[in-house]
Amino acid sequence: MQKLVWTSATALAGFLAVAVLQLALVVVPVLLVLSTLPDSAITRIGVPVCTATVGVMAYATWRALHARRPEPVGIPVTRQDAPELWALLDAAAVAAGTRAPDHLTIVADAVAKLIERTRFLGLGGGPRNFYLGLPLLQAWDIEHLQAVTAHELGHFSPRLGRLAPLAWRGRTAVARVVPRIPRRNPAGPLLRTYAKFYRRLDAPFSRAQELQADRIAADFAGPAAAAAVLRDLPALDAVHRVFHAEYLGPGWQAGHVPDDVFGGFLRVLSARADEIAVLRNREPSAPSTWDTHPPRQERLAALALLTTPPSPPAPTPVADATSGAPVGAEMTAFGAPVGDRSEGSTDSPATATASAPSSAAAQPVESGAGSVAVADRTETSPDAAEAPAPAPAAEEPAAEEKPTTIPAPGAARSAGPALTLVPDLPGLGRALQQVAYPPQGRTRVGWDEFFGAARTGEMQREADAALATLTRVAESPVTNAADVLDLAADGRLRKIAESVFAGLTPDETTLRVNELVNLLIALAALRSGAARWRHSWTGTAELVSVDGSHLDLGALAALAIDPATVGSARERLTQLGIDVSAGPSADALPARPEVVGGVVNLVVDGSRTDVLIVDTGLLLVPGLPRSQNGSAKRRLARIAAEDPARRESDTRFVAYADVVNATQVKRRSWALNLRDGAALNVRSALDSDELPGGWAALDNAVEFLSRTR
Repeated sequence: MQKLVWTSATALAGFLAVAVLQLALVVVPVLLVLSTLPDSAITRIGVPVCTATVGVMAYATWRALHARRPEPVGIPVTRQDAPELWALLDAAAVAAGTRAPDHLTIVADAVAKLIERTRFLGLGGGPRNFYLGLPLLQAWDIEHLQAVTAHELGHFSPRLGRLAPLAWRGRTAVARVVPRIPRRNPAGPLLRTYAKFYRRLDAPFSRAQELQADRIAADFAGPAAAAAVLRDLPALDAVHRVFHAEYLGPGWQAGHVPDDVFGGFLRVLSARADEIAVLRNREPSAPSTWDTHPPRQERLAALALLTTPPSPPAPTPVADATSGAPVGAEMTAFGAPVGDRSEGSTDSPATATASAPSSAAAQPVESGAGSVAVADRTETSPDAAEAPAPAPAAEEPAAEEKPTTIPAPGAARSAGPALTLVPDLPGLGRALQQVAYPPQGRTRVGWDEFFGAARTGEMQREADAALATLTRVAESPVTNAADVLDLAADGRLRKIAESVFAGLTPDETTLRVNELVNLLIALAALRSGAARWRHSWTGTAELVSVDGSHLDLGALAALAIDPATVGSARERLTQLGIDVSAGPSADALPARPEVVGGVVNLVVDGSRTDVLIVDTGLLLVPGLPRSQNGSAKRRLARIAAEDPARRESDTRFVAYADVVNATQVKRRSWALNLRDGAALNVRSALDSDELPGGWAALDNAVEFLSRTR
């Protein structure tokens, strides 16, 4: 093992040697050329040559090895704020044989990670910050939290050798730096090539170090808890992403924010327990290139060896019911937000936090220590949270491996729900929601109204696009359901649909028309106050009448598209209290377009332009000068987060409905032909760059515009 750790550390130091060697390969030829010049020409020629070669390569190397450190947004928690939580961290550090974190930050992601601010690619250490996700505090018991903290601190343990912490610091630094080296950086090719060599040399030791961190977690929290974390953490992270995509994202995009974000996440955990159980047993996705973790089955097998000691079996574990401490007091000590968003972030909600935990006993998803403690909560009280019954105690490790008793600083508890380790969890949740989900002009509402606004906003965007197409083909304004019923009454609706959907069969055309009229009638019912949304934490929302009874709008839409029965449909709609001419209320927020990507520093009709791709068109923003190139992605991300619909006067919006067709001229070059006869030529430049998913979104938009619509 000592050989492996020395190999890893030496290979890490080789990065700096490669950087110096690369610079020397440029300096030496320049000096040789200058030595052949007369003294009078050295000053006149030598300085420009050195600046153009040595200076450029030195700057490129510095840029390659000094990537910006994105840090999660969160709330710092001091020892005075949560002494028991800090006691747990201190005890885990003692178990790992390393120093405790310098700072603790509670973040919105379902993560637990220790980040050390290092120097010289990890050769020099620095302050440590432990980032702990609020979802873990809400969903887990203390044993789970002990296991995950001990594992993270175990990465810095010297048990595998004195240089083991250095090897880990270097690996994480290289994994952060190398993927972020710009593609056109002249120092990049050699550094990336060496990175592949370094990864192969370091792989055996990184695998051993991860298994050792698992062992430390098992020693500290018990093998059962350590194994449970390996199953639960990916499942919890997956549910967290589903929560964002299916529950939080649509309403956020519609211009609203729930008043209790994390309370909603707890309801999802409780309502979708069966799905979580399936996710827990599913194999994780393929690891990334720089992922140091061995396969999960291998890690579980190693932990299983610790659960069956050769000595006489341990007594039957007994659950120790622990009542939860009150957590309803107002926040008084939690400090200002820390961290910043990584470059290119759109400031959209990426995770779930809570302004208050819900009240009720938390129940595990499935029995045994390998389960996520999930809140079976039907109310979201900001004032108190009862403690769930803890998971059964883990079995003792094998006799020959049983660790000596570790004096835990602060006498950290080892039973009960993890949320009791923070005295004012509701206050912490409210503070975290403010920084992780800044409203930025959005309206704060309850979850019921939030779900309704989200679905209505989606419907409004679909209706606006359809009505714009009908207006263009009919050559007269078509603004609501009443106008569409007028078209149906005189038989023009069918003809318009046949021209729009020229490639469809008559039955398919009828289906499309029915769907459109159904959509418009549903919007009219909502605007008239004759219908409301009934949402579900396990399925899709349902449109029902005000008293909650079933509302069959499909049958009404079928009557409304037939000229012979459109009159009957109008009478039935009137009986239901649905005004088909009703429009959005005066105080209703306009539908916000959904942002799907962005690219900066494109060339549009010869001008430097940033492009934001939304679900209804392209927003063209005049680009920044090259001297401000570093701010372009942050500015476009800010525009995307605030509201692309409220664009500045100097921007231009090109709706998809105004584009006749689009063609790809060559790679990263497109031509868009507009209905007014104009053309839009878009191409990439040398310094073009994307927000996450920007190039793919632009390619998909062009592909959509190239098809018959």
